[in-house]
Amino acid sequence: MNRILLGAIAAMALAAPVAQAQVVRGDQIVAQSNYVSRQQVAIPQISIVVRADFVLFSVRYETGTRAADERENELSRTFTTVTQRGGRTNGDVVIEVGSPGNSAAVETAAIKEVVMDQGERSYIDLVLKVAVKPNETFDAIRARTEKFVADAPVAGRVEYVIGDSQFLGVSEPKKHRETLITAIANDVKLMQASFGGPNSPVRVNLTGMEQRVQTRPVGPLDLEIYIPYSMSLTSGAGN
Repeated sequence: MNRILLGAIAAMALAAPVAQAQVVRGDQIVAQSNYVSRQQVAIPQISIVVRADFVLFSVRYETGTRAADERENELSRTFTTVTQRGGRTNGDVVIEVGSPGNSAAVETAAIKEVVMDQGERSYIDLVLKVAVKPNETFDAIRARTEKFVADAPVAGRVEYVIGDSQFLGVSEPKKHRETLITAIANDVKLMQASFGGPNSPVRVNLTGMEQRVQTRPVGPLDLEIYIPYSMSLTSGAGN
């Protein structure tokens, strides 16, 4: 019998510690939605909150058929069925081989390279990149993912397990960096206007602005994006 194991809670409460599991890959950035760090991390004053573009789910297809070559054959047929179904979703579900943050396009993977043999059992790990639709809730995305996996026929004794960790992701994080920089520049002007004046100018120093943007989940499908910078004010009087 096929099994589905999926974490019941995908996002943390706002008062929970900061989520730190983050993966930067090419033109996307993802943060593990149900990972909670027990270490307090300072977040800069200026940040923006954006809706996730996609959610990553991990799925393992596993078989315990006795003969190793038949296990590979079952997984190969299942792999073909699942990936072909993904190709018919018009980009709603994109499938890669591996695990979140360490995956590759299915076109680059040979079946003998992706089947992992554990002696009496063999498995394939896949990543489902599920697009977030307008006004869709996380529960709806999870249900859509479960249905996609359940509706894909498996071969022989293959069973599937959906992982209990999900990642919220945004595409093209650079587009958000420009928004952040503009907001930080406005904050600098506010600091100078609030604490300085014609006879007591204030110099604002920023460090860390060269760093990549960071993310943390702050809602079921919401990510807070920030640059981990520091700010200091120095009086310019007498200079």
